[in-house]
Parts: sequence; structure tokens; C-alpha cells
Amino acid sequence: MERLPVVIALTPVAERAVEQFVFGRGAVLEPRGSAAEADELEREMMVAEAAIVLLSPDLSGLTVAHCARVRACGVRIVGLARDSRERQQLLALGVDEVVEPDDSEEAFLAALRGPASDEADAPAIPEPSALPAALAEDERSGSVLAVIGSKGAPGASECAASLAALAAERWPCVLIELDALGGGLDLRLGADSRQGSLLGLTRAVGGGDGALGELLERWLTAREGWPPVLVGAPDPGQAASELARPGVVAATLWALASVHPLVIADVGFLLAEGEDVGPACRVHREAVVAADAVLLVLGAREEQLRAGLDQLDSLLALGVLPQRLRVAVNGVGGPGTTTRSALEQVLHGQLAERRFALDAWLPWDGRALARAQRSGLSVGQARRRGPYARALTRMLEELFLPVAPAPRERKLRLVPPRARSEELEEEREVALPWSS
Repeated sequence: MERLPVVIALTPVAERAVEQFVFGRGAVLEPRGSAAEADELEREMMVAEAAIVLLSPDLSGLTVAHCARVRACGVRIVGLARDSRERQQLLALGVDEVVEPDDSEEAFLAALRGPASDEADAPAIPEPSALPAALAEDERSGSVLAVIGSKGAPGASECAASLAALAAERWPCVLIELDALGGGLDLRLGADSRQGSLLGLTRAVGGGDGALGELLERWLTAREGWPPVLVGAPDPGQAASELARPGVVAATLWALASVHPLVIADVGFLLAEGEDVGPACRVHREAVVAADAVLLVLGAREEQLRAGLDQLDSLLALGVLPQRLRVAVNGVGGPGTTTRSALEQVLHGQLAERRFALDAWLPWDGRALARAQRSGLSVGQARRRGPYARALTRMLEELFLPVAPAPRERKLRLVPPRARSEELEEEREVALPWSS
């Protein structure tokens, strides 16, 4: 029987517990690499070119961030639990499956291989060795910005839509709905998600379709005043398990960024589910880990603020670097919200404890909201000269590198796409002898 290639990330005690599967004539696993500590996981995975990692929860330095990054590269993580306590630790880390030393050989191998998909057109898990070479950050022409909120409706989806609409006035931009709990862009735009959605793109990327750009032209929803939009799956609950497979969301975002210079992803809020991690949580985790920058939108009400700070802790625990993370407070001055002066007294101290700072205040704009409801536009686009739109415009200016080099703060800046006017101007430009 052919042995299954894996990367072993077990402590010596855990390795001895499953030595019958790893060593000897009856071994069913082929160790392609070995990680003695969590920081070696990604390097061993790339060198070994294995799509499965077998790890123990007591591996030195192991965190949720390590597991999220490894899964984003298309690698299935299986945890080895020797007791119920270790099982709970592994589930909280977000592993794909848990095995025990006493499992039968058939059950052990089935857990490592993973369930076979019932869908004939379901996406294949991307090969871990192929992802970095084809879609590494320095190879992609575009950038991915993930916009995420917290529990309590702080307006993150509206912020993503408005930000994409304003960005599309400057650069080619696409808005993608990545809320695995279900969004409402299809209803808002009057689009039929069965005619083109995130799920179709995911399957095309998994199948290695070379005509991705042509397919996107048919799947994207175009409405006046909106950027091109790729709506969510028709049945989010059913699609979540398919999207939650290791590497699927990351490969989809990176492939989209290879076609469009700027991708803004509306990501659902769920990043943690207590002692277990479900499919929706896996989708959202992979989206923020794969993004070039993440914008966290906090609500201005007291309960929203608490939930937002918890969300910030979850993002930092996932290994999202502070220089890639922005924080904005939304709805300042709106009905039932805390005053800005009171927010400043509380929020700046809370962020300082996390060695962080606030990036933007997004004020409440009732006139823009009413106009958006009448016109069907995003709030930022409905009233371009309103305070909300002006605040988002300033955020865009801070998010991307300036055209002329200038000293900036510690935040990592994204490289802006070429403006539409520059593309047209280049076609008319004539080279002069003294400028060549």
C-alpha cells in the first residue's frame, strides 16, 4: 500500500504514541518533513511539498496563527489528541480533524485524507507547493483589502461597499462578498447569485481554469454607481463547508487580485466560536490571513465597542501584523451612540494597552443614509460631499502610497493601482529625446 506523505509536527511523547503508523514495515505514513517547533511549520511544509500536517497541541510555540497560515496555503491540519483536554485544545486551534493513537488504521488514514466531496465540480485543494510560486505577494499585480466588523451590526458591510465605490473612481476595483453567514448584496443590487457568485469563482480557481478573466466578466454584477461586484454564494450555509477547505479562500482572493488591481472583500464578523471552529469561522479566518491589509470597523455604541475590541484581539491572535491592520470607529454622533469625546477617553486607552492606535473616525450621516435608501447607492456614493464620504476618502489616501515619496507613519502602505487617467495618458504620450 502506498504511504501517505505528511509533515510530522509531534512532540517526542506524541510521536511514540503513533509510531506504528509512522515507522516500521507496517507504517502507513511517509514523513516528508519534521517540525520541532511551530515556527518551523511553514518552512517544512514548503520544502516537503506535503498537503497534510500531523501535529500535537503541545508543540512548542503553537498558536492559532500558525494553523491559520498553514491552512491558507492549502494544507490540511490533523491534530493528535491523547486525551479529552488535548482534543479541546486542538479544536480551539482550528485543525481540520482530530485523531487518537487508538484509532484503527482505516480511521486514521481517512481522517488525514479528509472527506471526499459529493460535488463533481467542487474545487480541488490547491497544491501547497504551487500556491506560493504562482500567487505570492510579490508576483500578484493587485492588492486585497479585507473589511471586517464585529457582532452587533457596526456597519462594516456598508463601509466595504462605500469604500469600493469611492476607490473605483480612481482605480480598477472589484467588491467581493465573503460573508459565510450570508450577506445581502444580491438583493440590494437585484442580482441573481445563481448566474455568477463567489462559489463559481472558487470552483474555477480550484479547477485551474485558464480563462478566469473571461468568466469573471460574466459573473460580475455591474450597476450604475457601483464597482463591479461578485456576490456571495446562493446558499451560504451549504457553500460554507466547500469554501472552508484549506487554501480555497486564499487561492480565490489571490487569483482575483491577479486579474483586478484592487480587491475589497466584505468579510463576515465570525472569527471565534468558543471551543470549536466551524466552517464559517474558517472562511473568515482564511480571508483576513490572506489579505494584504485588514480594516476593522468598530461600532460607536458601548456594546459594539466591547465586541470590536474583542475582535481586534482575535485578529492579533491570528497573526495579522499591526502594520497591516487599520481600525475605524463607525457611526460617531449617530442615534444612541456615545459622544466622540467620551469615546476618545475610553478607546485610546484600550488601544494603547494593545500597542495600537485608531486610524479613522467615520461620522454618522443621516442625509446620506436616506439618499442611499432612495437611490440604491452605497452611503459613501449617495452623498459625495457628506462627512461620511469625506472620511472614507481620507482613509483611502492614508491606505495607499502617495504618488510622490513622502515620510509616512508606521503603517504598511499598499501600492496603488494605476489610475484610469494615467492609462489613457500613456497611450498619447510621446517620448522626448532629453527624457529618454
